[in-house]
Amino acid sequence: MNHNSEDVTMNTLDPHTVDAVVIGGGMAGLVAAWQLTQEGLRPVLVESRGYTGGLVAGSTLAGISYDIGAEGWAIRLPDTAELAEELGVTVEKPRTAPSWVYFDDACFAMPGNAILGIPADLSDPAVVIALGAKEAARAAALDRAPMPDELPRDLGTLVESRMGPKVLRRLVTPIAGGIHAADPHLLSADVVSPGLRAAAQSTGSLAAGVALCRSRMPEGPVVASVAGGMFTMPAELRRQAEEAGARIMTRVGARKLTCHGDQWLVETADTSRNPNPSLPPVPDGEVRTFLTPRVVVACSAGPATDLLSSVIDVSGPEMIPGAPIGHVNLALQAPELDDSPRGNGMLVAPGTTSVKAKALTHMSAKWPSLGQSCPDGLHLLRVSYGRSGETDVELSVERALEDASILLGVELSSNQVVDSQIIHWTGSLAPTTPETRAWRDGLHRQLEELNRSGRGRIGLVGAWASGSGIAALVPQARHTARQLV
Repeated sequence: MNHNSEDVTMNTLDPHTVDAVVIGGGMAGLVAAWQLTQEGLRPVLVESRGYTGGLVAGSTLAGISYDIGAEGWAIRLPDTAELAEELGVTVEKPRTAPSWVYFDDACFAMPGNAILGIPADLSDPAVVIALGAKEAARAAALDRAPMPDELPRDLGTLVESRMGPKVLRRLVTPIAGGIHAADPHLLSADVVSPGLRAAAQSTGSLAAGVALCRSRMPEGPVVASVAGGMFTMPAELRRQAEEAGARIMTRVGARKLTCHGDQWLVETADTSRNPNPSLPPVPDGEVRTFLTPRVVVACSAGPATDLLSSVIDVSGPEMIPGAPIGHVNLALQAPELDDSPRGNGMLVAPGTTSVKAKALTHMSAKWPSLGQSCPDGLHLLRVSYGRSGETDVELSVERALEDASILLGVELSSNQVVDSQIIHWTGSLAPTTPETRAWRDGLHRQLEELNRSGRGRIGLVGAWASGSGIAALVPQARHTARQLV
């Protein structure tokens, strides 16, 4: 029997035929694999690291389970709450409390009616306290100016052009920089706050645009999580996917992706640790190959574009590295924190010299189920470090205690520390700039054209590939999986 060269290659590799292959076991990969099982398929998921869930992970502190990674999602879209309901986990809202910001010269509560610190009302007393009466009036006058034909696309220039540099520095940079670990000038406004530019254009001012966007959001907190910890959601996704027939393989990474007619050949290998711990492990061990009509690429940008480079044109702008992120998590016996002196926590303005931290989260005050797990007088704090452009920050419990004492206005001592944990997140998500957003959208368009051509079906998912945060990646991963069936 005659074989062409393609058939010989496939026979030599002796591939396993499977319904679908998901490459990457972070939150998006797990959602995609789970969704494929809901469609009646039995996918194989390969993850180069030794665990699934990616940046959504948990640990224990003083015997209490808690989130060490992403702790929730923005509720601007209903999809993540709907997924939680389908999984049978309980959605939890944080305690209602103002967010605070710390500067060397001031410490104040942020306006509640705002998006990423951009106020809906520049006469709000909280805005006047933050800016001063003259600056608040000046910002309001600036925002009354006629709208240009097109507003700036990056968040920093958008705010500065409509409300001035002080609003950007005092209100927006601490919030946006804290949430996205990046200068607002590096953030695409359409990614971090979808619809805001269009709302501002239609209403005639940025403040009115914020008010319009806020009016479309549910009342109350703008974030949510899962009772018992956000980390329980990827754990439940994995459990249910495996129960439905998915095969999930850790310490196995994809190293080659090729198209054979209407099928994909995915070559994988057992992994070893990358010399650079900020990068995924290296697939260099025992080789396994899979033949499948469906592939979901769900790994981080570097490995994903390496795999896709044999399929589509992946050339584009250089990805700006994400800031190195470090957390010092403290369990303190501190009844003096029972009244939550800074609400659920606070952000530290860039340029502050009196503390090294960039943020503090009073975790046991913020999340009701976590607070209920703590005995009387025990409090869990997260002191966060690492800004864009900084080199690795040296972390210590002593430094975190000093910073927490200043930020909370309460003297805390080492003899109050019941337990502590230092967490490093290297290789964090790169900020999505307007240029990288356009490039990412181009990758999706190329894959859609490939799917329409009748070749093997393929999709690209993940935090970097979908937008910003869990709220964006969940609907994109579910939609992508459904489209491949």
